[in-house]
Amino acid sequence: MQIKNPKAVRTPIVKGILLLTAVHIAVSIIIFIFWRIVGDDTRIELFFAYQGSIFFVVCAAIELWLAWTAFRQFMPEEPMRAAWLLIMLASFYRFVGFIFSQILDTESYLNLFYLAFGHQPDSFYLTCDRFGLLISGPLSMSALAAGLFLILRILRRLGMLSRLRVFDYLLIAAVAIFTIRQIYEIVQYVFSASSHFDLYKVLAWTSDPLLTILLIEAIFIRRSAIETGWGLLAKSWGAFSLGIFLTSLGDIGIWATTNHYYIPWPYSSITWYIWFFASAAFALGPAYQVEAFRHALREAKSILVESQASLSSSK
Repeated sequence: MQIKNPKAVRTPIVKGILLLTAVHIAVSIIIFIFWRIVGDDTRIELFFAYQGSIFFVVCAAIELWLAWTAFRQFMPEEPMRAAWLLIMLASFYRFVGFIFSQILDTESYLNLFYLAFGHQPDSFYLTCDRFGLLISGPLSMSALAAGLFLILRILRRLGMLSRLRVFDYLLIAAVAIFTIRQIYEIVQYVFSASSHFDLYKVLAWTSDPLLTILLIEAIFIRRSAIETGWGLLAKSWGAFSLGIFLTSLGDIGIWATTNHYYIPWPYSSITWYIWFFASAAFALGPAYQVEAFRHALREAKSILVESQASLSSSK
């Protein structure tokens, strides 16, 4: 599936995701500027409760559909099929998690449970939010890490696993340093006198180590794809790497604003928008894979038609 000239490849799915993201971000910038000028929180709250939540769920749905499409592109006997099954499972977890953490955890008209049963105790919405974050976080990351590990095994067995470059190491180091810092704070919390067992916190602590593992895996696969000459496939794993890095950046934003208040209000609100770009990046990952496969089919059909035409002319 080697694509020598990726710039000439038609990628309508990728362009659609980029257009959707561009329109969403443009609207979010207008709402943000208006919010900062007027100072009324109503519009910004409505934006995140409705358009923001819809964007997360739609991106996750697109990601799931494309991951399913990519999974079906491989035959049952192909090793990559198992890897994409796990990637598809990770996309499914993200979709379900966003339903809980973006829709069911708020009293909005998007929440059919709220429309049917009315106001619920705050503990109900908190449980939905936590449950959704765990599914779209550690559970989805674990499935994705398993899928990327299978791909790394395939590349290593084929002798196609490449070495990392300086920029790759810098990117991994940035995420790893934050992970080490988080582990240090976790140890402090565990041994503090006021700490008590919280299953949600224990499970949530796995997010940052998983993100570090994911970033290493995705960068290795991307670097191998680049050096092999797979243009669109390199972009696919580049999108996964970007999504993972932006998720880490979003976690850093939460840590710096909510936990330690290093970034004062209202500047800390800028970190909210990192998650939109991360969701779009995760949707672009399988999109490039699907586009690469379709381009390969178009090239194969074109070669077949040309060969048949040349045979006919020779006769």
